[in-house]
This record gives sequence, structure tokens and C-alpha cells, in this order.
Amino acid sequence: MDVVVVGGGLAGAEFVRHASKLPVNITLIEPKDYMVCQALLPELLSGKVEEEEVLVDLKEFCSRVGVEFVKDRAERVEEGFVITRGGKEVEYDVLVVAVGAETNHLEGAEEVNTLEGVVRAKRALNDAERVIVVGSGITGVETALELSEMGYEVSVVEGTGRILPSFSLKVSNFVYKILMKEGVDVRTSAMVVRVDEDGVVTGRGKVFGDVVIWCAGLRPSSFLECLDVPKERGWVRVDPFLRANSLFAVGDCAHVEVRGKVATKTVLEAEMQARHVARNLERMLKGCRLAEYRVRSSLEEPIAMITLARNRAILVYKGVAITRPMKAIYWIKKMAVRRFLRSFCP
Repeated sequence: MDVVVVGGGLAGAEFVRHASKLPVNITLIEPKDYMVCQALLPELLSGKVEEEEVLVDLKEFCSRVGVEFVKDRAERVEEGFVITRGGKEVEYDVLVVAVGAETNHLEGAEEVNTLEGVVRAKRALNDAERVIVVGSGITGVETALELSEMGYEVSVVEGTGRILPSFSLKVSNFVYKILMKEGVDVRTSAMVVRVDEDGVVTGRGKVFGDVVIWCAGLRPSSFLECLDVPKERGWVRVDPFLRANSLFAVGDCAHVEVRGKVATKTVLEAEMQARHVARNLERMLKGCRLAEYRVRSSLEEPIAMITLARNRAILVYKGVAITRPMKAIYWIKKMAVRRFLRSFCP
């Protein structure tokens, strides 16, 4: 059986790690030769971690687990083949799509969801004093507090009525108080209209800053446009087995809704979905029925560890906030991330 994985981000690499133990031929198609741990990118921006601490060498990893690595960009799917930008045709019996998502930012803003974005943002910060962070989800809050700890004058601009809008009011209020204590200027109910040379224009007026870092919203990868599968606002809408017609989709590119629970686009969900598809692939090989996926971190009851700078973090578990001891939670998160990254290394 020939299995092709499109996308070497966390979900794609995690699927490969588990599926490589099965008696199948796996090809991973990814334009970059590394996988980046996005959970550490705000700390990469602040210099608390180095590049080598957030990267996995995909070529070395694939070679070690017996998987073919094609460093190229998948452009379309045609009759059992994935066609790459370089003209390569990769045949498959099973297709797993794990292309993630793209940052939906306005022109003139930096972003911190990719390694390249962090490198550009670092350069832009060299001569800056005032920084505007647009969006107050997990990445926005973590980025704002890291920058504040570095000594920048930081403003957070959020389009909804409160920060961390996908979490409970208790979590939102707790983190808001920390932002206030750290001197971060928070502007809520302020939708950004455009980015200027000296800041951003919102529906409630101008916010001035030297650098704008965009942490608000994701959009589907352009690769999904070529797929003839059910969609939900552009995302691949999968069934309870994480299938969409004849392919599987995992991670941020997938809209996962099982038994009324919609999965969050988080590291935890990407890991769990990748492992589940690998197990279902094993079931296929054995001629068994596929198993239904169980959403762990849903929109209604999200699970997340949120870093709050100064070696602090909180745990949100199904709507309940565990806020003490923050330093211990931070080190637990750090150890968990390091353990995960080491699982891809020899």
C-alpha cells in the first residue's frame, strides 16, 4: 500500500512517526526540509530559545524511519496522483492531507506563525520601541507578554469584546489582569481596518506603533482549493473517522466535528488526529472497521497551556483554569514540548 502525506508540519510529521511502523510505503511531500514547533515561536521571538530548539530535520527523520521525503510543494491531486510544483507525480492508495493553515494578515504587518515570519519580525523589532499585537488568542497573548518582558511598549488590539475570546470569561479576566500588571495596553472591540507606517487604524480610532505583529485569524491553505471534498468555510470537512471522501485530513486544515463537538485548531488536537488516522490505517490493513475519533479539545471546552512570560504558564482544561503554581506549569509545558520534539530525533 502506498501512502502519501501532503504537509510536514506537526500533524503530518506525527502521522508519519506512527504510520512508519506499519507495512506500508510512505512518501512525505513538504516544501521545507524542517518541521517547526509553533508553540515555541513566541519564545523564539524573545530569544529564550534558539532555532535548533524548535526545528525537526524532516529529511533526517524520514531517512531514519524509512519514509521517502519529497522536498517540493504539492499543487494538485489527479486520479490517484499528487502532482508537485516541480512536476513530480506521486502515486498513492491512501492520501493524508496535513497542510495546516496560513496566517490571514494585512499587508504591512509581521507574523509569528512561521520560522520565516519570526526571523522577519526580529529584524523589524531592532529599531522599534512600540509594538502592536493584533489578536489576543493564545499566540497574541504569549507574544505580547514576551515583548513586554523584553522592554517594548506593547498594545494588544482585539476585534471582539475581550481577550482570549474562545476561552471562558474566568480565563479571559485572569490573563487580562496579568497584561494590565505588565503594562500592556489592551484595546478590545477594535477591528483593524488597515496597517499604516505608524500603526493601525481601527473602527475606534488609531493605535500608534513602530511594528505591527499579526496574530489574528487563520485561513485555509490554497492547496485545499484543488480538493473535490466537502468544505466548511474552506476547511476540509471530515467525517467521524477523519475522512473526506477518499482522503484523510488532520490538523489545522481540517474541520473536525464529532458528536456535536468541534475540535480546536491546537497542537493537542493535531497530535491526537494524526495518531488516530495512523491507527485507522492499521485497521484498514487488518480488514477491520475504522474507529470513530473522539475530540479532546473542543471549542466549548478547550484544553491549552498558555505561557505568560517570566517563566509562567496556566493550564486550561475543559473550561477550568488551573493558575497555580504558574512556574511549575510552565516547566511542565516546556518538558512536554521537549519530549515531543525528541521523539523525532535519534
